[in-house]
Amino acid sequence: MPLFSVSLRRPLLIVLVAVAALAAGLGVACSSDDSDEVLSMTYMGGFVAQANLPFVAVYVAEEQGFFADENLEVDIQHAGFTGSHKSLLLAGEVDITTLPASEMLQIRANSGAPYVAVMLFGQRGDFGYAVLNSSGIESPADFAGRDVGFKGIVQAEFHAMLAAHGLTTDDMNMIDVGFNPVVLVEQQVEVYPVFLSNEPDTLTRNLNQQITVFEAADDGVPTLGVVYLVTEEFLEDELNREKLERFLRATVRAFEFAVENPEAAIEDTATFIGEEREPDLVHERFILDTEIENAISDLTRANGVGWFTQQQFRALTDVLLEYGALENDVDVERAIDRSFLEAIHR
Repeated sequence: MPLFSVSLRRPLLIVLVAVAALAAGLGVACSSDDSDEVLSMTYMGGFVAQANLPFVAVYVAEEQGFFADENLEVDIQHAGFTGSHKSLLLAGEVDITTLPASEMLQIRANSGAPYVAVMLFGQRGDFGYAVLNSSGIESPADFAGRDVGFKGIVQAEFHAMLAAHGLTTDDMNMIDVGFNPVVLVEQQVEVYPVFLSNEPDTLTRNLNQQITVFEAADDGVPTLGVVYLVTEEFLEDELNREKLERFLRATVRAFEFAVENPEAAIEDTATFIGEEREPDLVHERFILDTEIENAISDLTRANGVGWFTQQQFRALTDVLLEYGALENDVDVERAIDRSFLEAIHR
């Protein structure tokens, strides 16, 4: 009986050893594939060099060697004030760039540009509405009858915030104010739209004003911040997908590094700002701290930094549609690709 038992086990053992050997061989084959090949790609930040978190993640990944760890060489560029990153991405001259989620959706809907978001930074939008504390304005409900500024266009999210208080823009005097917050100090307007990450610091620290900033998200309006985006055509190429996965793996690591080591992240950022101008590191730290705060949520704590859902983009799209920012609906499923983040965080 024991001999019979052994004779059954031995062929099984031989098979298991053979399978293990085959698996080991496959493992060696996988490790010697093109994952060791040095790849290159071009990143363009959608503005000047500064401590916006999507930019910082790239600076840190470069300076801390995270791109090098991925065998990836990244040509880091900036669009400056030109907005050229949007067309350069479509032309294939840039591989990946940055854009606010709402603007990405608007361009995709209104022009058909095949933009695809692959990573989200701001879990809430980048815009707020600043008032002087001396104005007597205590909530957006008090905007009625006031001089209210806007920058070029009145955002759909602003309309939605007003609606939450039973107001429309017809209830106030809307004034196109451009991009100089001094108009609030001079009381040319009583409400001034601000980029949350930098203009509140300019108003309080540089212009010595006491302000309150209102956000549409505080009234339950779906808002989102900046994304990394590529194009559908870029994603059709397997080598591009490999480059992108390496890029995102490095920048996710850099994102986490910046959260844990903001001072070091600012030092890395200053290297790139210094190529353009003398950096105000106190201001840059304000930008980074604000963007980190807005990038961390229960969703990212549960799933990982940069995470987003289809529901988030659908909710924002619905707001943009309701208030006329989109000429056509957006196929949200095609406008986002979370597969890279899913692989990285898994």
